Amino acid sequence: MRVRWAISLEDTITSPSFQNIFRRAVLCASEEDVDQQRRFRFKEDALACLIGRLMPRKAAVLHTSNSWASLEFVRTEIGKPSLVQSSFAPNFEYNVSHHGDLVVLATGETRIGVDVMRVDEVRRETAVEQMDSLKRHFSEEEIQTVKGGEKSEMKRWHAFYRIWCLKESILKATGVGLPDGLHNHTFQMNRNYDHIPGNSTTSSLYLHQSTPQPQWIFEESFIGEKHCVAVASESSSPLENVIPFEMKSLEEILKDADFINVTADVDEELEVFMEKPNKPF
Repeated sequence: MRVRWAISLEDTITSPSFQNIFRRAVLCASEEDVDQQRRFRFKEDALACLIGRLMPRKAAVLHTSNSWASLEFVRTEIGKPSLVQSSFAPNFEYNVSHHGDLVVLATGETRIGVDVMRVDEVRRETAVEQMDSLKRHFSEEEIQTVKGGEKSEMKRWHAFYRIWCLKESILKATGVGLPDGLHNHTFQMNRNYDHIPGNSTTSSLYLHQSTPQPQWIFEESFIGEKHCVAVASESSSPLENVIPFEMKSLEEILKDADFINVTADVDEELEVFMEKPNKPF
């Protein structure tokens, strides 16, 4: 079972029933998860943290047929979140990403990573200037994907975020992180593919330290008009089509969920959350 889910923070916070949903979310999350979201300064980051802990639990219930309360999540030696696996259930791997208005989840039975970025043209630099400032992280082919040709400024930003999401997705899938160096993770991309909202591809080839890694497949697409997303996953066979992301609500995620944090003071948690400022964009 492979899941691709996305939740809008704005839709969640502006829901007429948000306060009751938030109280329920606190009860259905672990004490550690609730404590973690408390530490964030802004509403959006706190809510993204909480949603990012609840989405994998819901997906794991569906994937393993285990109960909500019986699932245990830990961090591996390299700090990657992981489900404590049962020998009687299929392997469950997952990854979460948050940027802009979206929290996204991708799952599978092999190593997996996902990265989402809100494409925002209103910046102090152009896409070319942004690429120039970060060029040590990119190959010459990647640089030219952004800088070359006759493109609108928005399409140059699309190209930049496309490459950035690809790099982040493989770093998150392998768990090696930035110390391995973004420049060691490069991509050869189909020049005939136009990376715009509504289009998707699995055609990019990944190279680690210039060596092709065909066991990795990358799903590239947009969620709506403003969010670019890439999913990296291991596979022994090619994936012809991108699995589209499905928009979910927090209420859907919590349906039939067990209370596992029964001693939580939900009114206090809600008050703390509502006193946080909104994140400036």
